Amino acid sequence: MLYVRPYKLLALGKRIDYNATMRGLYIHIPFCHGRCHYCNFISIPDPDQAMRRRVLLALNEEMNEAQRRHGRLKFDTVYFGGGTPSILSFYEMKTLMNRIRDHFDIASDAEITCEWNPGDGDGGKPALFQSLGVNRISLGCQSFQDELLERLGRRHTVRDIVETTAKIRKAGITNISFDLMLRLPDQTAEDFRNAVVRCIELEAAQVSLYDLEVHGGTPFGQFQKEGKLDLPGEEEHARMYESAIEILTSAGYEHYEISNFSKPGLASRHNLIYWHNQEYLGLGPGAFSYLEGARYQFASDAERYLQKCETQDWRNDVCDKLSGEEQETESLVTGLRLREGVRPEHFRRIFSILKKKIEDLLREKLLEESRGRIRLTDRGRFLSESVFEFLLQKEEAV
Repeated sequence: MLYVRPYKLLALGKRIDYNATMRGLYIHIPFCHGRCHYCNFISIPDPDQAMRRRVLLALNEEMNEAQRRHGRLKFDTVYFGGGTPSILSFYEMKTLMNRIRDHFDIASDAEITCEWNPGDGDGGKPALFQSLGVNRISLGCQSFQDELLERLGRRHTVRDIVETTAKIRKAGITNISFDLMLRLPDQTAEDFRNAVVRCIELEAAQVSLYDLEVHGGTPFGQFQKEGKLDLPGEEEHARMYESAIEILTSAGYEHYEISNFSKPGLASRHNLIYWHNQEYLGLGPGAFSYLEGARYQFASDAERYLQKCETQDWRNDVCDKLSGEEQETESLVTGLRLREGVRPEHFRRIFSILKKKIEDLLREKLLEESRGRIRLTDRGRFLSESVFEFLLQKEEAV
């Protein structure tokens, strides 16, 4: 990779100095109890046992191929996403963890995250997963109002969030990240402020914010087409985001990335790999990988993924080999997502090309200079998509 900034994090009670490149492993588990009204992710609702076995066997075959192609890779983080990985039984998770360790080297102090739905903590599952090495949970709260959760098509309640959090803590996992959605139908800034406060009261290690995205082919997409989706306007949306910054930073959380706040030392190590534009391997349907300067996707949907694994067809559906300039550009954009920003001297290939655009953004107070770094302002973070789009435009299109 191009370069890596030394990054110190307090992880699992131990201070670690990251002067070397980290690498992450992402596992997509496409199982769900049901599909939420906004969901556009690759998922298989209510899979039967035959389908569950089929997916786990396919993942094993994909690991075999990854090991054959890249050797025995070492990973500093493992992240189980989905879908809903907390649907996995203890036996399924144990089998999966054993296969991962058979094929790859996992650092002894690795951050191992599992996405979790409130309500999935029965049967002592958090403690069982903790015994397999899971040491971080990403809890899909989304909202702290039952009526909003119902509108989203979520199956859990606010009470489920509170009770599941307690079960996870009892299992010895204290690094719990809470997901919150904003710009929901009929949601007010006050609703969102109250949700942020509840996260603090429940001692979330991290709070991650997600804007509602409406996709065609989802119930929300159909509601919007019919004019039945009443979303908050831009000003209300801005108030939600600003209130999160105000409340969380006042409570001691670090606003370390555009949409992420963490207690000191508990920023997501796996996500930092993405934002530092470091290497990662993605396994499972729809997952992307970034290794040896190439970004690729093996299969773009679940059935195609299963068929390709079962027939040993290891051609990638998408594969982009990035030039040095493209790698630098991506590192610049992902680095700007972080509060610390970037140092211009680390982007010698492209900085002269982007210099005028950066000056324009500084003049518009969307970027600022601080201690030799360039970073987004508060206004720039809220308008980050426009900032990045402007930076990535070809010169002739400006």
